[in-house]
Amino acid sequence: MMDYLSLCLICKDENDYLSEWLDFHILMGVERFYIYDNESRVSLRETLNQYIERGWVVVIDIPGRAMQLYAYDHCLQTFGSNTFWMGFIDTDEFLVPKNGLNLKELLQGYEDYGGLAVSSLFFGSNGHQIRPAEGQIAAYTRRTHATFKENELVKNIIRPSVVLMPNSPHDFTFQEGNWCVNENLLRVDGQRFANCTEKIQINHYYCRSKHEIDQKLLRGRGDDFSSWSRARSDLVNLRTAYTDMYILENLDVLFQKTGRVSCDLLDASLMGSLLEKMAILTSGLRSKPLVITLPRESSFFRSEFTNWVDIRSRAELAKDRGDIKRVCQLLLDLICLQPQNTNLYIDLSMNYLHMGDQAGAWQALSKAWQFAPNTYAVLVGMCIYFWWMKNYLMAEKTCHLVLNIDPHNITFLGLLAEALLGQNRFEEAIKVGWPVVELSAQVGELPDLMGVSLVKKMADYFLEKKDYISAVRLWDAGVKCQPGDVNPLLELSKALLLAGDTTGARFRLAQAQVLAPKDETISALLQQVGAASELSAPIIRHPKRRH
Repeated sequence: MMDYLSLCLICKDENDYLSEWLDFHILMGVERFYIYDNESRVSLRETLNQYIERGWVVVIDIPGRAMQLYAYDHCLQTFGSNTFWMGFIDTDEFLVPKNGLNLKELLQGYEDYGGLAVSSLFFGSNGHQIRPAEGQIAAYTRRTHATFKENELVKNIIRPSVVLMPNSPHDFTFQEGNWCVNENLLRVDGQRFANCTEKIQINHYYCRSKHEIDQKLLRGRGDDFSSWSRARSDLVNLRTAYTDMYILENLDVLFQKTGRVSCDLLDASLMGSLLEKMAILTSGLRSKPLVITLPRESSFFRSEFTNWVDIRSRAELAKDRGDIKRVCQLLLDLICLQPQNTNLYIDLSMNYLHMGDQAGAWQALSKAWQFAPNTYAVLVGMCIYFWWMKNYLMAEKTCHLVLNIDPHNITFLGLLAEALLGQNRFEEAIKVGWPVVELSAQVGELPDLMGVSLVKKMADYFLEKKDYISAVRLWDAGVKCQPGDVNPLLELSKALLLAGDTTGARFRLAQAQVLAPKDETISALLQQVGAASELSAPIIRHPKRRH
């Protein structure tokens, strides 16, 4: 009898985290774990011996760098026929069902689809400098807001019987007529989708402690040869402003049902025993016997998949070189391998736009529409296409369609503001665009697809109306969005000068000089500030001397 739900995992030197990860997911309804050991210093077979003996875990050795997708493909080909559902997550990710359900109960509502795309919520370090003894669940309770850009990333629980291969750690290619949906049954194509976590979420303990962040940066990524970004970890920690206890509430309900361990997990003083409590509940459990049905081709390096990865890697290298024509050629090769992959047509369209091939871009988008009409990914592509073509009315309409699915997406709120500005509907644009700029200032960067052009267009409108204070406020936010860019500082200085704030203008120009010490514009503006200061200085009349 096949399993209902399995998880696939690849890890290296994550031995200390696996017991907590396994115990939690066993309690949530996972029946089998296929764990790929990527050259851990201490063998995972040794670490997980008890779980292996009880039938929960199968360990497969997979040496080499950037082997994550090879492990995923091997797991699909080798073990896919033994399970109805298979999920693909990491050791710092925990699947958290809500509404009192476990994973098996929740997944029953999605059996007619190729997969369930689960939204992530990124958690921060909670101030920990070293790995906390109480484990990830109890130690890390502070997360980012759902609208944080990284929380658009999804992970998939898929039906192996209708999947062809993995595209990335976040998405898969399905057989024609099958696709992934989110918890609200909206089709999901690709790695990102509007965050939705009413029924299930992934707690992504991305940062862990400061010491563990350092180790993660040294270890490198598992899906390619690049490195993790420290700036990304710093940004996550900066944005973790929300307490999230769903995972503890979930376990608390489970513990109450079993009656075998004390509960009250929401009492902080009792969290330290969480690892022990989960271990007690899983210690006597055994998984049913596994009967492995091997496919005809059981190598890690299945030729069909290896060819796909090779072409995709060459496309990434060409993109890094700025060779857009070569990127398009390689995307067409990938389309020959996967003609039903909607995202390939969207990527091809965006690259055609960069080449100036407008007809090719529209043709590629039209093909994507044939496969997946009115879906999020295709609407996003069309929104960008119309904005690029300066068809602002159509850009506005498609932005609204995207925002109906993802109402808080600041990238498309920004594009909507740009589309309204393009139609000279300034007041409407400012109502939409100003909050985007202020939110971006808090994050420290503007949304994808736009620099400070949105700020400049709105600020110029205020300057024409002689509303200098509003222009200053906008450019002050613009400086925070682009902290290393001298141009927003210059624009802010000009606005401050027009507003009569010579002291503020001089301060901002001094900051600009640090970034561009030889910039002639800065020198000219400093002369204007000096002249304005003299004109505004009070006339001091000295009393006549008495002889």
